[in-house]
Amino acid sequence: MNWLRLGLGLAAMSLASYAWADAPEGRLGSTVQPASGRAPAAALPPGAPKSPGKGGLSYGKALGGLKAEGQAATRGATETRVYKDASPAVVMVLAGEGFGSGVLISADGKIITNLHVVEDATEVGVVFKPAVEGAALGKADVRRAKVLRRDEVADLALIQVEEVPAGVKPLAIGNSTTVQVGADVHAIGHPTGEAWTYTRGIVSQIRRAYAWSTEDKIPHEATVIQTQTPINPGNSGGPLLDDNLNVVGINSFVGEGEGLNFAISAEDVKSFLARTQDRVVQAATKAAAQKCERRALDKIENKNPKGVALSVDDDCDGKVDFLLVIPDSKRHPIQAIFDEDGDGIYDTVFYDDGHDGQYDTALYDTDGNGKPDMRGDIRKGEDEPYRWEKIKE
Repeated sequence: MNWLRLGLGLAAMSLASYAWADAPEGRLGSTVQPASGRAPAAALPPGAPKSPGKGGLSYGKALGGLKAEGQAATRGATETRVYKDASPAVVMVLAGEGFGSGVLISADGKIITNLHVVEDATEVGVVFKPAVEGAALGKADVRRAKVLRRDEVADLALIQVEEVPAGVKPLAIGNSTTVQVGADVHAIGHPTGEAWTYTRGIVSQIRRAYAWSTEDKIPHEATVIQTQTPINPGNSGGPLLDDNLNVVGINSFVGEGEGLNFAISAEDVKSFLARTQDRVVQAATKAAAQKCERRALDKIENKNPKGVALSVDDDCDGKVDFLLVIPDSKRHPIQAIFDEDGDGIYDTVFYDDGHDGQYDTALYDTDGNGKPDMRGDIRKGEDEPYRWEKIKE
């Protein structure tokens, strides 16, 4: 993108009689101000930057709240082998304001998780287990995954990353029809932020055509495996395994009574994978997409660094979605300042160091104190970070 063209394209807008004097990161924690109306709105040229959305801040918050992966505590050879061999294929799925689990099922990056984990997202973040046991997660590679398919009835979702880390092998979908009541089963997930936690239990019962609903209020139905293997927030979407490392279910929800934990059966997973279309509980009517042309609501003088700041309406609702600061000198990066979580306070700054339309780094204020505490690094050709690192105070 030619940033000079962006500036020239908006040159007709007169400068307001006020100006920003603080550095962009100094605006973290400040209130998002509405457009002044002192300058006419102007359309942004094609290719002008969009808001990266809520992914970056929520990923950073989720990773920042996670505890370091603990050393596996297992009681015997089978449990130790299951954890060691299966845990690299268990991923953390970051979506919206929370996270869940998932399991790699193919070498080309396909992952099964719960629909209620990804919700209505088209892309989610995926974190693979660190290669070093017990490694801290303050710095983690977050790979973006596309949501390929959904099953509202069985509460399943299929996502895919472009690249799988070297040495990580997928797990096979087993045959849940051979699972016996009383058999040992194993689960690996991230309950309440305790990353890559192993638990073990037994199969209590197989329940066919079982109906339930989750917080999304959507009625679900599937064959489920009732187990004593604990399921907590963060475990959803992770695998239920037999002793041979076969995925016999996807851990999904808990019942109202103690020890009532349920996993979607492998047979329902296979049926889901065999479909080529989404399965919905009830066909939803979709409003016709309206053409939206992004625009700058204000152009004001920026003093530090010297240049201009554009208040950008990214979704045509007449409200400021982010500030785009374009310095006069290329010695200073272009900055985009966002309120990612929608609370009316600026919390994120993206930097384009080369004035080439490519974001290079981002700073996040994840705790709302007005100071950056998380840094994100951005790959060439992408506009959201793939790695987050805590900023030491």
